[in-house]
Amino acid sequence: MLKLFNSFSSKKEDLEPFERSLVKIFICGPTLYDYTHLGHARIFLTYDLLCRFLRDNNYATDVLVNMTDINQNVFNKAKEKGDDYSVIARFYSSQFMLDLNLLNIKSISRLAHVSDYVSSMEKEISKLLEQKIAYSANGNIYLDVSTLKDYGALSKQSKEQLNLHRLDVGPNKKNQEDIMLWNCSEDFGFSWNSQFGKGIPWWHIQDTAVAIENFDRNYDIHGGARELSYPHHEAHLAQYRLITGSDNPIKIWMHVGLVLSNGEKMSKSLGNVVWARDLVHRYGQNLLRLYIFSSHYRNDIDFTESDLLTKKPLLEKLYKARSKVSDRSDQELVILVENFFNSFNDDLNSPEALEILDKICTNVIGGSNLSVDNFLRVCRVLGIES
Repeated sequence: MLKLFNSFSSKKEDLEPFERSLVKIFICGPTLYDYTHLGHARIFLTYDLLCRFLRDNNYATDVLVNMTDINQNVFNKAKEKGDDYSVIARFYSSQFMLDLNLLNIKSISRLAHVSDYVSSMEKEISKLLEQKIAYSANGNIYLDVSTLKDYGALSKQSKEQLNLHRLDVGPNKKNQEDIMLWNCSEDFGFSWNSQFGKGIPWWHIQDTAVAIENFDRNYDIHGGARELSYPHHEAHLAQYRLITGSDNPIKIWMHVGLVLSNGEKMSKSLGNVVWARDLVHRYGQNLLRLYIFSSHYRNDIDFTESDLLTKKPLLEKLYKARSKVSDRSDQELVILVENFFNSFNDDLNSPEALEILDKICTNVIGGSNLSVDNFLRVCRVLGIES
């Protein structure tokens, strides 16, 4: 059975979906103001690998990705270009879909633009206000996290540690750690009319509304970069629990490590990004996948093109083995293929799987028999276009 590391419990757990043969996954998606860099690509490649493996094990997957188009970076880009924010957002949304295609990511079921869910956000915020779980302060709406017993458990922070963060600062806010739901006090140049006043639905409630509208009370995996654990995922879990009345609406929190450049986080704000499409055009998506999967998804990667090129011999061996596959598999190859797939059951251990793949290719090149079906199955799960 597949075991995944749950960031909430800090241990590997059996994946037992709410619905026996269907795994529902929510992935925190892109903010729509630029192209897909390698750090983002790694996230979607990781969950693509997971979905391919799940499908190989006869699970259906339903993957929902939120598309953040209500965001200061999007608004700033719109002002810079002299366009409406929606024009900018839809352009980069289309570019994101092109990048997914270049990366051979076929596992995403639906893309949800958060601006299409503003009425849902209003509805959920109203419920929280009615229950006196949320409150208004200086025109803004905040979630009172003191109503939650273990707020901070996902990010492993005590109340004292949470109080050290300068989060959503505003006058008359009850507690430092309270989460902003609706911002009416700042001028972003773009706003929505609502029953709370003219303003912006805040980051965390955007994802919660999208998830509830699509998945209802629960889903199986919440995915994204490790850096989102706090405040974003902590806030999302708090909101989901309070809105649904469920203590455990999400089974597993699965976080992916960062991609670094010279030891620093790869990010648009630091200007050290490497665009995924550039790497695919230069080296092909097959090599990029082998590079990404050669590190465990929970570990950080310090990217260099020289490290990427160290995976080229394995790709060449794979291509050479492809020309030598046959209509049957020798017993030793049957065992290796079985071990290859079993590696993924241990928290998606792709580095171990690639080590076994290297042995498979070496044996096939050396004269051992591997069936076409087994070869194609291996490539299909890795997303390698053979």
